Amino acid sequence: MIDYVLAILLIVVMPARALYKSRRGARPDADRVKRYLLSSAIIVGLLGLLCYAWVHAARAATLLGLDMPLSPRGIVGFVIAAVIIAALAFVTVFKKRKNQGSKSEAAKLRLEGNESLPRNRRELCLFLLFALLAGCGWELLYRGFLIWFLVPHTGTIGAICIAALAYAAAHGYKNRTQFIASIVSAFAFTIAFVLTASLWWLMLIHTLIGFVGGFAGYKRASAGVENPSLAGAVGESQEVAA
Repeated sequence: MIDYVLAILLIVVMPARALYKSRRGARPDADRVKRYLLSSAIIVGLLGLLCYAWVHAARAATLLGLDMPLSPRGIVGFVIAAVIIAALAFVTVFKKRKNQGSKSEAAKLRLEGNESLPRNRRELCLFLLFALLAGCGWELLYRGFLIWFLVPHTGTIGAICIAALAYAAAHGYKNRTQFIASIVSAFAFTIAFVLTASLWWLMLIHTLIGFVGGFAGYKRASAGVENPSLAGAVGESQEVAA
Protein backbone atom coordinates (compact mmCIF):
# COMPACT_ATOMS: atom_id res chain seq x y z
CA MET A 1 0.00 0.00 0.00
CA ILE A 2 2.81 2.42 0.91
CA ASP A 3 4.38 1.75 -2.48
CA TYR A 4 1.26 3.03 -4.23
CA VAL A 5 0.99 6.04 -1.94
CA LEU A 6 4.61 6.96 -2.61
CA ALA A 7 4.18 6.46 -6.35
CA ILE A 8 1.13 8.76 -6.39
CA LEU A 9 3.01 11.40 -4.44
CA LEU A 10 5.91 11.32 -6.89
CA ILE A 11 3.96 11.00 -10.14
CA VAL A 12 0.94 13.19 -9.39
CA VAL A 13 1.21 15.30 -6.23
CA MET A 14 4.76 16.65 -6.52
CA PRO A 15 4.49 17.64 -10.22
CA ALA A 16 1.02 19.17 -9.72
CA ARG A 17 2.26 21.12 -6.72
CA ALA A 18 5.30 22.42 -8.59
CA LEU A 19 3.31 23.46 -11.66
CA TYR A 20 0.71 25.18 -9.50
CA LYS A 21 3.39 27.13 -7.65
CA SER A 22 4.97 28.06 -10.97
CA ARG A 23 1.72 29.74 -11.99
CA ARG A 24 1.77 31.80 -8.80
CA GLY A 25 5.18 33.20 -9.71
CA ALA A 26 8.47 33.47 -7.81
CA ARG A 27 8.44 34.33 -4.15
CA PRO A 28 10.54 37.08 -2.52
CA ASP A 29 14.24 36.60 -1.73
CA ALA A 30 13.48 36.41 1.99
CA ASP A 31 11.75 33.08 1.43
CA ARG A 32 14.88 31.27 0.20
CA VAL A 33 15.77 29.87 3.64
CA LYS A 34 12.20 28.67 4.12
CA ARG A 35 12.23 27.10 0.66
CA TYR A 36 15.48 25.24 1.30
CA LEU A 37 14.21 23.91 4.62
CA LEU A 38 10.81 22.94 3.22
CA SER A 39 12.35 21.24 0.18
CA SER A 40 14.73 19.30 2.43
CA ALA A 41 11.91 18.29 4.75
CA ILE A 42 9.82 17.03 1.82
CA ILE A 43 12.69 14.90 0.54
CA VAL A 44 13.36 13.49 4.02
CA GLY A 45 9.67 12.67 4.44
CA LEU A 46 9.48 10.88 1.09
CA LEU A 47 12.69 8.99 1.85
CA GLY A 48 11.20 7.99 5.20
CA LEU A 49 8.25 6.39 3.42
CA LEU A 50 10.62 4.63 1.04
CA CYS A 51 12.79 3.30 3.85
CA TYR A 52 9.77 2.06 5.77
CA ALA A 53 8.39 0.28 2.71
CA TRP A 54 11.76 -1.31 1.94
CA VAL A 55 12.55 -2.45 5.47
CA HIS A 56 9.01 -3.66 6.12
CA ALA A 57 9.08 -5.82 3.00
CA ALA A 58 12.71 -6.90 3.57
CA ARG A 59 13.72 -5.87 0.06
CA ALA A 60 17.28 -5.72 -1.16
CA ALA A 61 18.92 -2.31 -1.64
CA THR A 62 20.11 -3.43 -5.06
CA LEU A 63 16.51 -3.18 -6.31
CA LEU A 64 16.87 0.58 -5.91
CA GLY A 65 20.17 0.68 -7.76
CA LEU A 66 22.33 0.66 -4.63
CA ASP A 67 24.67 -2.07 -5.81
CA MET A 68 27.37 -3.00 -3.29
CA PRO A 69 29.92 -4.00 -4.33
CA LEU A 70 29.67 -2.11 -7.58
CA SER A 71 28.48 -4.14 -10.54
CA PRO A 72 30.46 -3.98 -13.81
CA ARG A 73 27.82 -1.62 -15.21
CA GLY A 74 28.08 0.48 -12.06
CA ILE A 75 31.82 0.79 -12.59
CA VAL A 76 31.20 1.92 -16.17
CA GLY A 77 28.84 4.52 -14.73
CA PHE A 78 31.55 5.85 -12.44
CA VAL A 79 33.92 6.11 -15.38
CA ILE A 80 31.28 8.16 -17.20
CA ALA A 81 30.80 10.28 -14.07
CA ALA A 82 34.56 10.90 -13.88
CA VAL A 83 34.57 12.11 -17.49
CA ILE A 84 31.60 14.41 -16.85
CA ILE A 85 33.15 15.79 -13.68
CA ALA A 86 36.45 16.39 -15.46
CA ALA A 87 34.63 18.20 -18.26
CA LEU A 88 32.70 20.30 -15.75
CA ALA A 89 35.93 21.19 -13.94
CA PHE A 90 37.54 22.14 -17.23
CA VAL A 91 34.67 24.43 -18.15
CA THR A 92 34.47 26.10 -14.73
CA VAL A 93 38.22 26.47 -14.13
CA PHE A 94 39.94 26.81 -17.50
CA LYS A 95 37.21 28.17 -19.77
CA LYS A 96 36.48 31.34 -17.86
CA ARG A 97 34.36 33.67 -19.88
CA LYS A 98 34.99 37.37 -19.94
CA ASN A 99 32.22 39.35 -18.36
CA GLN A 100 31.62 41.17 -21.61
CA GLY A 101 29.29 40.75 -24.53
CA SER A 102 25.57 40.35 -24.78
CA LYS A 103 25.60 36.61 -24.06
CA SER A 104 27.64 37.05 -20.89
CA GLU A 105 25.46 39.91 -19.69
CA ALA A 106 22.29 37.93 -20.42
CA ALA A 107 23.71 34.97 -18.51
CA LYS A 108 24.54 37.18 -15.54
CA LEU A 109 21.04 38.58 -15.50
CA ARG A 110 19.63 35.05 -15.64
CA LEU A 111 21.78 34.00 -12.69
CA GLU A 112 20.84 37.07 -10.67
CA GLY A 113 17.18 36.38 -11.37
CA ASN A 114 17.37 32.74 -10.30
CA GLU A 115 15.58 32.81 -6.95
CA SER A 116 16.71 29.29 -6.05
CA LEU A 117 20.40 30.15 -5.63
CA PRO A 118 21.90 31.31 -2.28
CA ARG A 119 23.04 34.87 -1.67
CA ASN A 120 24.84 34.63 1.70
CA ARG A 121 26.69 32.07 3.85
CA ARG A 122 23.65 30.96 5.82
CA GLU A 123 21.70 30.37 2.63
CA LEU A 124 24.69 28.62 1.09
CA CYS A 125 24.95 26.13 3.97
CA LEU A 126 21.25 25.32 3.78
CA PHE A 127 21.37 25.10 0.00
CA LEU A 128 24.27 22.63 0.12
CA LEU A 129 22.30 20.46 2.55
CA PHE A 130 19.35 20.59 0.18
CA ALA A 131 21.60 19.84 -2.81
CA LEU A 132 22.94 16.74 -1.06
CA LEU A 133 19.46 15.53 -0.19
CA ALA A 134 18.18 16.32 -3.68
CA GLY A 135 21.14 14.72 -5.42
CA CYS A 136 20.74 11.47 -3.50
CA GLY A 137 17.06 11.56 -2.56
CA TRP A 138 15.52 12.42 -5.91
CA GLU A 139 17.66 9.80 -7.63
CA LEU A 140 16.47 7.15 -5.18
CA LEU A 141 12.86 8.23 -5.49
CA TYR A 142 12.39 9.16 -9.14
CA ARG A 143 14.91 6.75 -10.62
CA GLY A 144 15.44 3.85 -8.22
CA PHE A 145 11.97 3.51 -6.72
CA LEU A 146 9.77 4.61 -9.62
CA ILE A 147 11.50 2.45 -12.20
CA TRP A 148 11.26 -0.56 -9.86
CA PHE A 149 7.58 0.20 -9.18
CA LEU A 150 6.49 1.02 -12.73
CA VAL A 151 8.25 -1.61 -14.85
CA PRO A 152 5.92 -4.49 -13.84
CA HIS A 153 2.89 -2.32 -14.67
CA THR A 154 3.99 -0.36 -17.75
CA GLY A 155 7.10 -2.07 -19.10
CA THR A 156 10.55 -0.50 -19.24
CA ILE A 157 9.80 2.13 -21.89
CA GLY A 158 6.60 3.21 -20.16
CA ALA A 159 8.38 3.39 -16.81
CA ILE A 160 11.13 5.57 -18.27
CA CYS A 161 8.63 7.96 -19.83
CA ILE A 162 6.45 8.30 -16.72
CA ALA A 163 9.35 8.68 -14.30
CA ALA A 164 11.19 11.19 -16.47
CA LEU A 165 8.15 13.34 -17.25
CA ALA A 166 7.06 13.34 -13.61
CA TYR A 167 10.51 14.43 -12.48
CA ALA A 168 10.72 17.14 -15.14
CA ALA A 169 7.28 18.47 -14.13
CA ALA A 170 8.38 18.46 -10.47
CA HIS A 171 10.85 21.20 -11.42
CA GLY A 172 7.93 23.46 -12.28
CA TYR A 173 7.52 25.57 -15.40
CA LYS A 174 9.40 28.84 -15.81
CA ASN A 175 9.54 28.99 -19.57
CA ARG A 176 9.63 26.63 -22.54
CA THR A 177 13.44 26.46 -22.65
CA GLN A 178 13.72 25.54 -18.98
CA PHE A 179 10.94 22.95 -19.23
CA ILE A 180 12.43 21.28 -22.30
CA ALA A 181 15.86 21.23 -20.62
CA SER A 182 14.30 19.58 -17.56
CA ILE A 183 12.65 16.92 -19.73
CA VAL A 184 15.85 16.18 -21.66
CA SER A 185 17.98 15.89 -18.52
CA ALA A 186 15.33 13.77 -16.77
CA PHE A 187 15.23 11.33 -19.67
CA ALA A 188 19.03 11.23 -19.84
CA PHE A 189 19.37 10.37 -16.15
CA THR A 190 16.51 7.86 -16.19
CA ILE A 191 17.81 6.04 -19.27
CA ALA A 192 21.32 6.04 -17.79
CA PHE A 193 19.97 4.36 -14.66
CA VAL A 194 18.07 1.73 -16.64
CA LEU A 195 21.19 0.93 -18.67
CA THR A 196 23.53 0.63 -15.69
CA ALA A 197 21.13 -0.42 -12.88
CA SER A 198 23.33 1.64 -10.55
CA LEU A 199 22.49 4.93 -8.87
CA TRP A 200 25.77 5.79 -7.14
CA TRP A 201 27.34 7.58 -10.09
CA LEU A 202 24.13 9.45 -10.91
CA MET A 203 23.81 10.61 -7.30
CA LEU A 204 27.39 11.85 -7.49
CA ILE A 205 26.76 13.86 -10.66
CA HIS A 206 23.42 15.21 -9.43
CA THR A 207 24.89 16.32 -6.10
CA LEU A 208 27.93 17.88 -7.73
CA ILE A 209 25.74 19.89 -10.11
CA GLY A 210 23.83 21.22 -7.11
CA PHE A 211 27.03 22.16 -5.27
CA VAL A 212 28.40 23.98 -8.32
CA GLY A 213 25.16 25.90 -8.71
CA GLY A 214 25.10 26.83 -5.02
CA PHE A 215 28.66 28.09 -4.94
CA ALA A 216 28.16 29.95 -8.23
CA GLY A 217 25.12 31.76 -6.86
CA TYR A 218 26.92 32.66 -3.64
CA LYS A 219 30.02 33.81 -5.51
CA ARG A 220 27.95 35.94 -7.85
CA ALA A 221 26.21 37.60 -4.91
CA SER A 222 29.49 38.32 -3.09
CA ALA A 223 32.07 38.97 -5.80
CA GLY A 224 30.70 38.02 -9.23
CA VAL A 225 31.06 34.80 -11.20
CA GLU A 226 33.62 33.94 -13.83
CA ASN A 227 31.30 31.73 -15.83
CA PRO A 228 27.77 33.10 -15.40
CA SER A 229 26.36 31.09 -18.31
CA LEU A 230 27.28 27.76 -16.73
CA ALA A 231 26.28 28.91 -13.26
CA GLY A 232 22.83 29.97 -14.39
CA ALA A 233 22.24 26.72 -16.24
CA VAL A 234 23.42 24.67 -13.26
CA GLY A 235 21.19 26.58 -10.88
CA GLU A 236 18.11 26.05 -13.01
CA SER A 237 18.82 22.35 -13.41
CA GLN A 238 18.98 21.87 -9.65
CA GLU A 239 15.75 23.57 -8.59
CA VAL A 240 12.71 21.55 -7.71
CA ALA A 241 9.81 23.70 -6.60
CA ALA A 242 9.03 23.47 -2.92
